[in-house]
Amino acid sequence: MLKDATGMRNLDIATLRSLQAVAEYGAVTRAAEALNMTQSALSMQMKRLEEVFGRPMLERSGRGVVLSDFAQDLLGESRKLVALNDAILSRFTGARPEMRLRVGLTSDWLFDRVAQAVRAFRRENGQVELIINDARSKDLRAQMKRGEHDVILTTEFDAPAGATHLAKVDLAWFGALRGSAWRERPLPIANSPHCAYYPVGMAALQDAGIEWVQVVGDGGSDTWRVLAAADLGITILPRGISTPGLEVVEHGGALPPLPPTWLNVYVADGPARLVASDFTGYLRRAVCEVVAAAA
Repeated sequence: MLKDATGMRNLDIATLRSLQAVAEYGAVTRAAEALNMTQSALSMQMKRLEEVFGRPMLERSGRGVVLSDFAQDLLGESRKLVALNDAILSRFTGARPEMRLRVGLTSDWLFDRVAQAVRAFRRENGQVELIINDARSKDLRAQMKRGEHDVILTTEFDAPAGATHLAKVDLAWFGALRGSAWRERPLPIANSPHCAYYPVGMAALQDAGIEWVQVVGDGGSDTWRVLAAADLGITILPRGISTPGLEVVEHGGALPPLPPTWLNVYVADGPARLVASDFTGYLRRAVCEVVAAAA
């Protein structure tokens, strides 16, 4: 940190970037590696921030570290300063975005709050060009292995090695508003057989001794949701997702319970890793909002 002629200290943008890296990686060592600097150099930057504000920046949490409450508040403001720095350079130097961030989102989670998270990230990271695609979770994982994504958000039934677990969200049976399809037997199912939730839901019905039949349809996830919204069948979705024309079926125990789904993020190794990890923070906040709404 430097002092100007008035004696006021000036914040260093590189130091604020380091604070963001520690927040996303949860470890000084990993953050330093991502920034191509030594651990001691990054630790010194955190110490300088503590000297400027007279407050601790980091707290121990298991094997890693987390930001102190004060540092969390500082992080929110520092993002604005870093973004403004990048925006000024971009405007007056004509610099194009410094990198592309390729994001893959499972279709279930292309909803308002994630859209808002993407918008917030883009607003505060003007130097990053976002390329977003949606696909089924298993396809996203395969695409990442082929090097097609820098970060993906998936829904799974566990948290495999290499995944960052964001939250658990309960699955539920969804049907048309004030619909009655859930009362029919055989139970009409408006869910793609290719959906990860499908085998779990059908196994639950079989264990409960409920006969079911697949609704005739073809297409993507939107097609099946339209069929369910038309009261031609019921479908399976995570709670907390607002879908026009659909609501959670309040069946009073007439349908079997469903297991929770895990929301996981995978970040690929590569030049965009730090930015991808930063983007994960925005997704985490969006997911937490959905989880809170579903509680």
